Amino acid sequence: MAQEVGQSANDARQLTPIVEQVEANTGLVAEELSADSGYLCQEDIEKVEDKGVECFIATGRSKHGEEAPPAPRGRPPADLSFKERMKRMKRKLLTKRGRKAYARRKVTAEPVIGQVKNGVLPRFSLRGLSKVRGEFSLACTVHNLKKLWKQGWELPSLATQAA
Repeated sequence: MAQEVGQSANDARQLTPIVEQVEANTGLVAEELSADSGYLCQEDIEKVEDKGVECFIATGRSKHGEEAPPAPRGRPPADLSFKERMKRMKRKLLTKRGRKAYARRKVTAEPVIGQVKNGVLPRFSLRGLSKVRGEFSLACTVHNLKKLWKQGWELPSLATQAA
């Protein structure tokens, strides 16, 4: 639905552009989104939440195999500072609903990243941000076309188009 290449070490300040790109490409605004801790940026989260999108963004890393604490109960207070809201975000991710929303990343976003890296584009051939963006955009297009082909999708025949 959207893709972007950037030069920063983390994905801070990338959340709003991606949400806007999804909206431009589909004409729809997401009800919720999940992202890893690299996207944790106050300005972005506030802009996205102003659009009515509920965010499930990791506030840190958890160790694999580590048992999660029990789900919290009760509603958190309103009118919190950003720091307090991030504590609330961490708390929200511990709830059953938050765990379920964040876990969807394992079957939606993460496999695509792995499939593009391991199958279509193991490394970039071109240099320069604009060329790399074009190469990545082409790789994403190829990935999507492969998915459509595997599902049996066919282009409409020219005879059908003429009618």
